[in-house]
Amino acid sequence: MMNLPIILMNAAQGAQRTGLWASFVNFLSSILQSLNKITGAIPEPFGGYGLAIVLFTILMRLILLPLDIRARKANYKIQQIQPELQEIQKKYKNNPEKMNKKTMELYQKHQINPLGGCLPMLLQMPLFFALFAALRSISDNPAIASIPAPFLWIKNIWYPDSPLINMAGEKIALFGPGFNGLFILAILAGVTSYYQISLSQPKNNPNDQMKSFGIIMPLMSVWFCVQYTASFAIYWVTSNLFQIVQQFLLKRYLAPEVKEGETK
Repeated sequence: MMNLPIILMNAAQGAQRTGLWASFVNFLSSILQSLNKITGAIPEPFGGYGLAIVLFTILMRLILLPLDIRARKANYKIQQIQPELQEIQKKYKNNPEKMNKKTMELYQKHQINPLGGCLPMLLQMPLFFALFAALRSISDNPAIASIPAPFLWIKNIWYPDSPLINMAGEKIALFGPGFNGLFILAILAGVTSYYQISLSQPKNNPNDQMKSFGIIMPLMSVWFCVQYTASFAIYWVTSNLFQIVQQFLLKRYLAPEVKEGETK
């Protein structure tokens, strides 16, 4: 995780190269620019690229929804067998080989793929990096970056939502002339990341690694959104909010379905 900033920068630089990856990045960029042709008709500061990114994020989350549902089903099933898993871990704590064998037998008994909750998330990572590269390629375009793109309180989304940077991307004193933002997106990114992760953690089986992730990831979210453009922060916050609503709905309608299926 600590190498993620380097990966993001490499992804952005990859957009300038030829090949399948660059074609995919350019494809996402073209979608964003097409959406901007529609949202650009909405008066500032409510339309333009800011709204286009919001709509694009929602569109991507809807496309990924089947993967999310599959991952959520797998997680619910694993949560249901937690008492049996804990019993196996306690009984065979001094015999790792036997513990692994019994654990796999338990998964097979309940028809659970232990990677079912992780694999969909891994498949989403290329899209995340490609989108970052697409946003970076658009912001690096002189014809686009030279024209401020306001959205809500942000004066130019191609630079960070920060009172330490002006709308031209220059460092200034706190709330100096022409300051670009108020750190609101960074704060929202941290809060929504924390809440979204806390919703995905099972309450009856606290895990130290997940607890650490639930603290580290929100802090990294704040750092990313302070360092990178507000366009990226808009995507991050919108994606978090979408997933929070999604988790509430899936927990309400999907968990009973899984529970009923287990009892049949």
